[in-house]
Amino acid sequence: MPSPTSGRATSRSTPTTSRTSSERSSVAARLIALFRPPDDPAAFDAHYRDVHAPIVRRYPGLRDLRVTRTDGVAGRPADIYLLAEMTFDSRADLDAALASEPGRESGRDLRTFAQAGVTLLVADDEAPFLER
Repeated sequence: MPSPTSGRATSRSTPTTSRTSSERSSVAARLIALFRPPDDPAAFDAHYRDVHAPIVRRYPGLRDLRVTRTDGVAGRPADIYLLAEMTFDSRADLDAALASEPGRESGRDLRTFAQAGVTLLVADDEAPFLER
C-alpha cells in the first residue's frame, strides 16, 4: 500500500467471516465513515491502524471492514482523506453493533484522533436507489 502522502487511492478489506459469493451479494446495511484530511497523516494512520480498526473489528455482526484512502480529481485535493465501510447483514445488526461496548468505545475513540472531522452515513441496500 502506498504511503499516506503518495496521493494514490488505496483500499484494504478485512472480511471478518468466510461467506459464499451469494451470501456476499445479500448485503443489507453499511456504515460509512468519511474522515477529513488530518493535520498529521502519519499519526492519524498509525492510530487508525493500531487502535481504532481493532476496536471496530470487535463489532458484533460485522461482516467486512473496508478502508480506502482517497485522492482528489483533476489536480484538486480531496475533501475526504479516508473512507471506512463496515458491512452488516441488516440494519438491525448495524444498530446493535453501534450500541455494543465496542461501538461505544469506537465513538469515544473517534473524538481522540479525528479532530479534522468525520461524517457517518448508513447505506441500506434493502432499498436500492436505482431499482424500481
